[in-house]
Amino acid sequence: MEENLQSEVVDLRGECCPIPEMTASKKLRKMTPGQTLELLTDHQPAVEVTLPALAKSLGYPISVQNEGDAYRVRITKR
Repeated sequence: MEENLQSEVVDLRGECCPIPEMTASKKLRKMTPGQTLELLTDHQPAVEVTLPALAKSLGYPISVQNEGDAYRVRITKR
């Protein structure tokens, strides 16, 4: 059986804490190892504090890319 390693993209622009972190946590629990969660957010505290803290606590790699007025945050489940 082939694993589905596609990433899931969630647009959270306009949402403030704790919504980005709570959404990421719920989605990651349902994903299989190797899948990547992409979050689009314009909430600076989520980019600088809450999402990196979540990824670190789970031991998952995170990357952040600035895309103009928003950020693309990628967390890969291990």
